[in-house]
Amino acid sequence: MIATPDASTALICDAASAYSVLGDELRESGTASLADTSAVLAAYRKAIDLDERALMIDPHFLRALRSLSINRGKIGGVELETDPALALKDFQAALQHIDTLPQAERENLSVRRMRAILQRKEASALVQLGEYAKATDLFTEVAQIFQKNVAADAQDSRALADLRVVLNFEALGYETAADPALAVTGSDRRCNLVAAEKLWMQVLEIIDQAIKHDPVNEDMQISKADALLRLGTIHSILHTAADSAAMAKKGIAGLKELALKEEASSLILDMAASDLLMVEPASLRDPQFAVSCAERAVALNHRKTPSLLLTLAQAYRASGQTEKSRATASEALALLPAPQPGSAKPRIRKLLELQLEPGKS
Repeated sequence: MIATPDASTALICDAASAYSVLGDELRESGTASLADTSAVLAAYRKAIDLDERALMIDPHFLRALRSLSINRGKIGGVELETDPALALKDFQAALQHIDTLPQAERENLSVRRMRAILQRKEASALVQLGEYAKATDLFTEVAQIFQKNVAADAQDSRALADLRVVLNFEALGYETAADPALAVTGSDRRCNLVAAEKLWMQVLEIIDQAIKHDPVNEDMQISKADALLRLGTIHSILHTAADSAAMAKKGIAGLKELALKEEASSLILDMAASDLLMVEPASLRDPQFAVSCAERAVALNHRKTPSLLLTLAQAYRASGQTEKSRATASEALALLPAPQPGSAKPRIRKLLELQLEPGKS
């Protein structure tokens, strides 16, 4: 239908939307999928080509202008797994597209929300590159935006979910900065863990609110189990709560229950595996269960997702299967783009290379 030279901008954008959704379906982050990154990116780029074709007909066609930002952001989301530096550029390009929209459109609630989500993803890319201070500033800015939305309408469950997600990612950013293998010069491990501790407490408050309204929401059950385990672990390291082990045990029980389900997603399985490898006190760790979960997660995504392979390599290492760990880490490294001279080494490459070293975990 769009092959004719007189195809309308609306029709061209319909086709662009179809390609964008095709990319979403091929990708399906966190669940069993084809995990075909090249096909995903091709679909999103086709969508962008069509958006640009529509804009050649009408440079002010808002639907195409918005779609450009959305699809550049989606491309960045795919790249974040293997190349956070490239993802950062695409997130920033998507933000620039938004900033060129007419003022009335930029002030639209949905556009302001889209911009804040892109900034949150930009901050996540900065964390992966070790730019922790810049990431913190961005996370704080985005959290303030979503806090205002929550204050404006306490019944807006989406605004509350947006706030929970950004606080969750900010807490993970502080945890990453506190990791001795990933710390930067001048980093204070205790300060980073204290900051993460406060954020996880806020996250749990929001999760409990959500569960009151929807007690059978499995996503919230997963999030609560993860948050409990992480908060209990930080309490244990900092010695800030007497019930730290009990809190972590509660998180473990929730994760194991969800991971043991036959239909458990790769997201749940990977979360259970990685959490059971880092929980404190160390006596609560379960490397064998972690191996089982990680192997299932990797199989669901056809051994094409580096972060899942990283968890599997770490689980093999923790269970004493050093050669399997090294082989799995090498397999994951082969999925990453070649490092560029002078560029920052991303988090995932650092952690994968650590699995290649003898005696490291």
